[in-house]
Amino acid sequence: MPLVTVGDSVYAVGGYGAGGFVAVNTLWIYLVALDRWETRAPLPAARGASGVGAVGNTLIVVGGVGSSGSLIASTATYDPSSNRWSNAAPMPTPRDHLTAVAVGGSLYAIGGRPQNPAANFDVVEAFDPAGNRWTLKAPMPTRRGGLASAALGGAIHVFGGETNTSVFDNHEVYDPASNSWNTLAPHPVGRHGLGAASVGGKIYLIGGGPQAGLAQTALVHAFAP
Repeated sequence: MPLVTVGDSVYAVGGYGAGGFVAVNTLWIYLVALDRWETRAPLPAARGASGVGAVGNTLIVVGGVGSSGSLIASTATYDPSSNRWSNAAPMPTPRDHLTAVAVGGSLYAIGGRPQNPAANFDVVEAFDPAGNRWTLKAPMPTRRGGLASAALGGAIHVFGGETNTSVFDNHEVYDPASNSWNTLAPHPVGRHGLGAASVGGKIYLIGGGPQAGLAQTALVHAFAP
């Protein structure tokens, strides 16, 4: 399930349930100060393999697979202060196993796939919640699904991913100001389904699968620019 931080709390949004690849609509919040998990208002619809980010205090959830097994185009926004969900303009390119990150008041939805790791996307679309509109941006250099991203210094760093037969160690960086991409040295171990978090001027890459499909690792690497 995707995770996002708002203030001093962590939100876990949707995902797949314990019974297998069946999407759920749960919203959990981890209260750091109390070391406790609590539930909040459920998503309007169940979503697995979606992307999530936060613009200000608003959570934005995009893409994923619904309970029917079909791709979801709708955009859902959540206001923690009122514990309420709303619908926003749908994402132009429905996809799952994408990554999403917020920079400069917009949410960027990057890569993903149409439920087929052999048909990954390089598409990048930005959502402006103030104007409730989507804009197509420069494509990612490498088509990838099952990837991770984190923002650092106003840029978006994108890591990993998979096809149906292999994993990526690609590290590509998007500059929203110039709408352009740059390629950096690959990360040490290619993997998909990993987590990425920006903390204290570094980006930490956590876990993931070092082979395509259902694989796992406990590796943690840190990137310092």
